[in-house]
Amino acid sequence: VSKLNLKMIENIDKPALSALWPNKKGMSVVLDLGANIECSAKNLLDFSIMGASLYTSLYPNVKPNVALLNIGSEELKGNETIKETYQLLNDKKSDNYNFAGYIEGNHLMDGLVNVIVSDGFTGNVALKTAEGTAKFITDSLKQSLTENLLVKLSLIFSYLSLKKFKDKLDPRKYNGAIFLGLNGPVVKSHGSTDSLGFYHSIDLCYKIIKGNLMHEIKVNLSHLDEK
Repeated sequence: VSKLNLKMIENIDKPALSALWPNKKGMSVVLDLGANIECSAKNLLDFSIMGASLYTSLYPNVKPNVALLNIGSEELKGNETIKETYQLLNDKKSDNYNFAGYIEGNHLMDGLVNVIVSDGFTGNVALKTAEGTAKFITDSLKQSLTENLLVKLSLIFSYLSLKKFKDKLDPRKYNGAIFLGLNGPVVKSHGSTDSLGFYHSIDLCYKIIKGNLMHEIKVNLSHLDEK
């Protein structure tokens, strides 16, 4: 519906579904998370530029580091599309973002890279795996901390630390997926979220409009055309 109403940005073939993920140093932009099962190297290049633009609109004082999600960090690893995208990003260097090469799934939360790019199939699998892992950790921790009276009493002394841990993994704080590639910002809220999750979606809308997301995307695309 968004695509029909807003249309695509000129020279962008496919929209990407992106979201914010927490990492050890702050937040990362991850895309595509399921809008496009199959992507060309040109699509992944576009996603990289739009993801970097989104990060800049949210965090204007930090230059984004872009990486391609892959099965290894070596240049020769991955399928032909990934390797072709690597060459495109390596050749078309930009002053607005750094290309950091490949990143493996076990390093997504390290915080050394803050824009992570993949096709929608791989990105969606990574998203669901991360969500399931976070739920497993919080559920297991909750079960362990309520096993007996002594453990329950110890919670009094660690309440603030545990609350901080729970807040960091609360999916409602990261509710709101951004469609990139359209002639206007669109944020999709999860249908099952509560008022807090919906608040964070609205807050995300405010931040990307305040950060002039559409301008950032078009500036980065114009720089690409010049190279």
